[in-house]
Amino acid sequence: MNQEADFGGFTPPRPGEAQGLTVGIIGGQGRMGAWLQALLEPAVGRVLVADAKGDPVTPEFVRACQMIILAVPVHAVDEVMRSIGPHTDPEGVVVDITSLKQQPLASMLAHARGEVVGAHPLFGPGAPSLAGQIVFLTEGRGRRWLAWLRRFLRQQGARAVVMAPERHDRLMAQVQTLRHLMLYAFGWSLMQLGFHPKDDGELSGPWFQELLGLLCRQSGQPAELYADLALHNPDGLNAARTLQKGLDGLVAALEGSDRGALVKTMEEVGEFIKGGRPAICA
Repeated sequence: MNQEADFGGFTPPRPGEAQGLTVGIIGGQGRMGAWLQALLEPAVGRVLVADAKGDPVTPEFVRACQMIILAVPVHAVDEVMRSIGPHTDPEGVVVDITSLKQQPLASMLAHARGEVVGAHPLFGPGAPSLAGQIVFLTEGRGRRWLAWLRRFLRQQGARAVVMAPERHDRLMAQVQTLRHLMLYAFGWSLMQLGFHPKDDGELSGPWFQELLGLLCRQSGQPAELYADLALHNPDGLNAARTLQKGLDGLVAALEGSDRGALVKTMEEVGEFIKGGRPAICA
């Protein structure tokens, strides 16, 4: 089926043509919500913002919007949807932008009256624009607004990747949760070993300093964000256990002075990454 043409009896307005479209951002006073407001206002014409810290989410606010965007933490989606669901537009859409998709989609499908789309911008509010950015989309209910979002993202220069929610969360367990836990375990190990970031960091060399920089940038975000992403991802625990298993194997090789096992593991990983990403290993 052609998603670009499958609008049935209702056609969402084309991006850049306001045509009465009103977008409501719940969580609009957060950094990502504010970023979205600045992005969408020139494209759709009217953006309303509600936030627990400021203007409350009222039934009137929800009923005024054809598109509702949830810019709230993943653990808050269900509570928000229970509140706004009865007031959502049957011809409209609810979109979440959390970093996980299975749980938010289930909540939106259970409570929204209209269409549902899951979205995950794979970048933060520091991005200058959508150009060159990856945005995941997951189909929840209906195809009209999914097609609208794909078209809008393409016009903004973004790469829209439509993916099943299960596959998305499994991928995020690998590229997000695994990275977060690995870096924090690295930092915790340095704490226990008596490493001094200021004095010893200057003597560590560029590769090690790059790792410290990654950890520093990650630590600039609220710890609750990474904890929730790990806890609410169905594949998060498996990713952590796999990381632990890999470290256990290396520790066992060290304890047994098994040089062959160490070399074998290192060579296998080297072949794996060079085979999949030769350009970055050149």
